[in-house]
Amino acid sequence: MTPQEIAAGWRATQDDTTRTSGVVLIWNDRVTDWKDCLCDPHQNVPGVQAVDPDGHVFVAEGGNDYDGAERWAPTTL
Repeated sequence: MTPQEIAAGWRATQDDTTRTSGVVLIWNDRVTDWKDCLCDPHQNVPGVQAVDPDGHVFVAEGGNDYDGAERWAPTTL
């Protein structure tokens, strides 16, 4: 499954309509969290994917597993 499909499936199961906005965070093909905005990359390890409601995918890059990522980078997924 693509990150967009994983995020869409998760969003469809949520009762809270606020979770239809924001970003769905995915690690190892599993939803791990939801945030209202794409921020604080240091709270995620490098490689975490974030999918916004329009299907844009961002990947946490730089940093390390202990200190977290340095930035969010857009992808072409």
